[in-house]
Amino acid sequence: MTVKQFILGAMMLMSTTAFAQQQPAAETSDNTVPQQARLFIMASELVRYGYAQKSALPLIQAVQIYKDLGVTDATTGEQKAQSGTAVTSTLVKGDAIQFDETKLLADATTFADGDKTLLALIKDTQKTSRGIVGPIRRRTDRVLAGYTDTWTFTFTGGKEAYVIVSGDGDTDLDLYIYDENGNLIDSDTDETDDCICTFTPRWTGKFYIKIKNRGRVYNNYVLVTSE
Repeated sequence: MTVKQFILGAMMLMSTTAFAQQQPAAETSDNTVPQQARLFIMASELVRYGYAQKSALPLIQAVQIYKDLGVTDATTGEQKAQSGTAVTSTLVKGDAIQFDETKLLADATTFADGDKTLLALIKDTQKTSRGIVGPIRRRTDRVLAGYTDTWTFTFTGGKEAYVIVSGDGDTDLDLYIYDENGNLIDSDTDETDDCICTFTPRWTGKFYIKIKNRGRVYNNYVLVTSE
């Protein structure tokens, strides 16, 4: 290899690296919302409704959806950071909403108030069922009022990815996805605490999932990602 060829090769490598840094590491997917996301959000709505009405049946149905999806609690330790300014508020937090299947069925048993039909449904739901869509890995956490939780994940290039966030219904949550170069890939900033983002990474790399609490009390949320 001549000196000229070496220099040209180095220039091409530098150009490619610069291009990779400038363009976003992913593109927003135009596909419809994945079935997993639709079902998971439906389960969250049932959980919130069940606690609001102190009704057993919605909680039972939510647990069955979790089981059908193959939802399991994640064991990997992704990094999470918090940032923001504490919000002073006199608001009183409502009844604690749970997303754990064991706790949901325990509360459903309380709400059933001895109803034999509901108790039979609870007993049947406790049986292990195989996921028809999953597996889906879930993380539960809490974002303080006025704060932003930032999670760091690695997604695979060329494979469609999704991120689902579902809160306890007490505040508005906004979801933002950034690549490792700080490019905003996708966001969900409506006035609810159910958020879905779908995107396809151009290459395998780190992405930052930011969950912003717009309200004046903390929000217990579930974070689900395709991995």
